[in-house]
Amino acid sequence: MGTSNDDSGPTELAQRLRPGSGALGRIVRQLQRLERVEAVVRAALPEALSDHVVVAALESGHLRLLTTSSARATQLRFQQRSIQAQVSDLTGEPVHRVDVLVRPRPIATPEYGFDRPMSFPPEAARTFREMAANESDPELKRALERLAARAP
Repeated sequence: MGTSNDDSGPTELAQRLRPGSGALGRIVRQLQRLERVEAVVRAALPEALSDHVVVAALESGHLRLLTTSSARATQLRFQQRSIQAQVSDLTGEPVHRVDVLVRPRPIATPEYGFDRPMSFPPEAARTFREMAANESDPELKRALERLAARAP
């Protein structure tokens, strides 16, 4: 089947997925770079603010930060010069501009979510049972009976 110079085997795949080479390597290095920058940014900020900032990008000296509210964005904008200096000094990455964007966190869904079984009050169940008793279509009759069974 395969020969020793077959490039499609597991060894070739493992080499391509290794963090030091190819596209994956570039992605891993970029991620590590942004993690280092984010650690410096967080260390440069007051504790109350540092937990609410994420480094989104650093490209050509342009640092983009995300935060969860406009109030925090304003606080971050007051810290821009300090952030620029700290990132430049501690990472060697030149930062000429800092943009702060507001991205609210997604709203958490309630515990019951959409998986909670639906139940009906007893009056609705009684109505479903009456409708099922007078229904000639067997499939609709079964559906009405299943709905009636959901009453407490």
